[in-house]
Amino acid sequence: MKAWLTRLAGALGCALMFVAAPAGAADTATLTVVAGSQERSWTRQELLKDHRLTSVTVEDDNLKRRLTFKAIAMPELLRGLPVSADATATTAASDGYISHLPVRLLLGEGAGVPRAWLAVEDARAPWPKLKGQGIGPFRLIWTVPKGQAGAAINESLWTYSIVRIDVTASPAERFAAIRPAADQPADGPVMRGFATFQRVCFSCHSMNRMGDANLGPDLNVPFSAVEYLGDEKLSALIRNPQSLRWWPGTRMSSIDERTLSDADLKDLLAYLHHMAGRKAPPPGSGS
Repeated sequence: MKAWLTRLAGALGCALMFVAAPAGAADTATLTVVAGSQERSWTRQELLKDHRLTSVTVEDDNLKRRLTFKAIAMPELLRGLPVSADATATTAASDGYISHLPVRLLLGEGAGVPRAWLAVEDARAPWPKLKGQGIGPFRLIWTVPKGQAGAAINESLWTYSIVRIDVTASPAERFAAIRPAADQPADGPVMRGFATFQRVCFSCHSMNRMGDANLGPDLNVPFSAVEYLGDEKLSALIRNPQSLRWWPGTRMSSIDERTLSDADLKDLLAYLHHMAGRKAPPPGSGS
């Protein structure tokens, strides 16, 4: 695991990195924050005794119930570090799930905006499991003002089992091969679909063999998902993977309209069709 983290962190060229021991490491779990030349580390027990720790009650978007956690506000954890609000926070979970979050969301403070918190699991009082799996020892939880639920914050941002967070340039800046053609209008369906792809799909899939995650297949190489499934079947797969193919071991969960609206899904299909004409060479082609 340590070697894997070192290789991936180097590949990302990260400006800020959080590294946590595996969830099963109990009291040895450690969180390390590296920002430029600065480095800070805490054990789980140190964080549980941190004066900034407070009880936070949330409507848990992963576990689908109201729960109370011991957590530290992310702005407090990041305070004093060289973190830019226009950067992207890439969180990597121990199972390989990747999430890309705007840093401005993590830095949000005040009663009228969503607030991000780093929740810390006490090994003596473990959190409820999600689909039979533990989700500690560190995760992001959110307090969302009334009436804003589902707007800026959805289930994809409730990242759990965190082993690392890298604050870097956005995926669009880091991976040129995932970008649409330069002549696409900024407010058009392809560019809107590109934003949706980064938010929803890039957590598990690559595009043109580029990306941080490989939980699912590449969505464009050697064939685009819209080429071998078509719009109707791909839409069904996204909404409920088991409705298209029964696979008890699949790691893809259903993506409902709260996370991906019908309008967003239509734009995502437009982006995938566009990228089908902008393929990278397949593996083994010499490129």
